[in-house]
Amino acid sequence: MKAAHFLLTPNLWNSPPNDALSRVYQNAGYEVDFYSPNAVGDYAHLLPSENGLRWIFRNALNLKWRHYDAFSCTTEDPVAVAGVLAFIWRKPLIVIADEIKSGGYYGDRREYWKKLCRWALRRAKLTFVNDQSRVPLQRVYAGLRESALVVVYPGCFLNPPQADSRAMVHAQYDVPENKTILAFSGRCTLDNGVDWALESLPHFPDMMLLMQPLTVDPMSAYLLARHRSCGQIRIAEKYLSWQQSWSSMGGVDIGVSIYRDPAPQFQNMGISSNRLCMFLAMGVPVIVNKQPSFAFVEEYQCGIMVENADEFRQAVADITNDLRTMKENALRCAREYIDTSSRFAELDSAFRNALGIETD
Repeated sequence: MKAAHFLLTPNLWNSPPNDALSRVYQNAGYEVDFYSPNAVGDYAHLLPSENGLRWIFRNALNLKWRHYDAFSCTTEDPVAVAGVLAFIWRKPLIVIADEIKSGGYYGDRREYWKKLCRWALRRAKLTFVNDQSRVPLQRVYAGLRESALVVVYPGCFLNPPQADSRAMVHAQYDVPENKTILAFSGRCTLDNGVDWALESLPHFPDMMLLMQPLTVDPMSAYLLARHRSCGQIRIAEKYLSWQQSWSSMGGVDIGVSIYRDPAPQFQNMGISSNRLCMFLAMGVPVIVNKQPSFAFVEEYQCGIMVENADEFRQAVADITNDLRTMKENALRCAREYIDTSSRFAELDSAFRNALGIETD
């Protein structure tokens, strides 16, 4: 058996939710072909696709699609492509709803395309979102029936990579051994609390700020190099793979997982946040913004919720003063709350149910 899986961007092909889907396909005896726009360079192993009507019109009737037994995709744009192919070739559709384009995050796509995406979302045999708080959000946005199968799988690897040592990370970024590392990974923007972190640096001369951004534009690099605390800032010079990024976080002390964008998706992050799952799985306590889906970090005493720069600064101090205990609590939270192994088993069972595969 064989499946075609469509990605929004090529770098997602081995992200935690796509890795999980690949594993359930493999467990069920499927081979998977990955499709993505811009499948070049490091992603030349992916097959090319585009997220638009022109590509659909030119490719939807190609006889190669008849050889696939299932179609799947990430959201949002790829779901229109996979949904049309699944409909034409009468195959089941599986959706990873990792993005929910509602409210202020609705986007600027034309309404006919948005309607096509939501039509496809409603046809999915199985939808999985990455936090419980996002289940009703997805049901409302896509107009899913109450009977529609929706499961939760976090933004966490089933088998996280081996954590790099503290000494290795300190040496890699030229950080003195006695310094505490406050870390960002992924998008580093004002919505993600970079300004609060920069404002806190002068108050903690023994702390370094490590940034592993997706990209740093020339203007931002110029300004950071001239910040009054620039000697306390380290920036990864090249893009890190998912596995590399996770491993390197094993050597930091505090992680930042803040989402200030008011759009519904970003105020229902919880364990959908890859960076949050990464920090906790690597045993790193976190600073998060105040929202109900993050309440568990304080319940497990592995993080602190904040809503302004002053509270951020106090959180840095409080975590630093209880670092060893909070690191242990982070690992416990990853085991007990994120609980990827149990959630993967639920996903695997739901997948087999959706495709009518008998369990052993």
